Amino acid sequence: MKVLHIAPTPFFSDRGCHIRVLSIIQSIETFGVANILCTYPLGRDLPDVDIRRISTVSGYSRVEAGPQPGKIKADVKLLLLGLRTALKEKPDAIHAHLHEGIVLGWIIKWLLIWRRIPLVADLQGGLVGELDAHGFFSKPGWRSSALRSLFWLAELLILKLPAHIFCSSINSEKIFLQEYKIRQAKITRLDDRVDLSAYDPVRKDKKASLSLDSKFIVVFSGSLLPIKGLDVLQHVILQLCRVREDIGFLLVGYPTDVMQRFIVENKLETRVELVGRVAFESLPGYLLSADVGVEPKQSSSGEGSGKLLHYMAAGLAIAAFPTKHNQELAGEDAFAKEHSATALAQHIEQLADNPARCHELGKQNRKKVGPFSLESGGNIIARVYRNLNLPCSSELPG
Repeated sequence: MKVLHIAPTPFFSDRGCHIRVLSIIQSIETFGVANILCTYPLGRDLPDVDIRRISTVSGYSRVEAGPQPGKIKADVKLLLLGLRTALKEKPDAIHAHLHEGIVLGWIIKWLLIWRRIPLVADLQGGLVGELDAHGFFSKPGWRSSALRSLFWLAELLILKLPAHIFCSSINSEKIFLQEYKIRQAKITRLDDRVDLSAYDPVRKDKKASLSLDSKFIVVFSGSLLPIKGLDVLQHVILQLCRVREDIGFLLVGYPTDVMQRFIVENKLETRVELVGRVAFESLPGYLLSADVGVEPKQSSSGEGSGKLLHYMAAGLAIAAFPTKHNQELAGEDAFAKEHSATALAQHIEQLADNPARCHELGKQNRKKVGPFSLESGGNIIARVYRNLNLPCSSELPG
């Protein structure tokens, strides 16, 4: 069996969306299926992934999340690449990623209608919620309201295109079921996955070498953007660095410009280590060097938080907001008491005050992450594929 993935994003750029796409491909491989990924020209190649790229697009030059002028041209090129690849490789299914990917996959499916290729989709969250988070509808007045309604209708139509939808969290599942009235039978919740072998707690040699002298290390990994909770993260850092000499912060992610200015302006060079972008393969070494993993994001789009699973796999205690999705992953007592930066900082301080409790929570998290392995993800995907009469192996992964 062969699956064609359509991913309108600069894969692989070591950030959350791409990590999810990679984990889905790896999960599918656990039940013996070949994968081909069609994507944008930017991003780096990975040794074990068959990646087909479009040619360079003027106006599309950044790998960070967010809109760019050349996006439409890139999608047209991706459509043509996907069609050529489907004609040549004859995939058994099209697995589309993101809302744009669904549209492109649907067009390819119907241009090759005689092949009856089923289209499945993977979505991290809602399109309208994501655009809202980017400030797309922030201008006051009827135009923004009308534009929001237009995109809501567009998302409704897009959600009707695939035969089945995988969503990343209970939050996104709720959005699709309640706001868009998508049938429950058409949606499968597929939480993010993690390669547990990359976080072997016995491998102490994997720990990164840090310049921080702090006894208690709080790590953040991910995009350093406002929609990912950058303002909250900065507030937490300031609040704790003012009152605690023993707490230091390790920041792994990009873009770094805003955070670098923040560190210099507040004279935090000895308290905050800004690593910047690192290869995803190197991430475990940094996480294994910390005590607590922080997630400052409060998502309105319904996105899950894949970084929590990596924190848990590394045996870290969690500092995050008490969303239903987060609590399902790590338990009800592992989070800030309320949705505020102050509460998040207080939660971290309590963990620093009780290292034994912090260590115990980390050990519990390592055990809790077991059900989110690549193999378990493959099991979920394989069952959906088989329900669509795809030629999966008769023996599903355990």
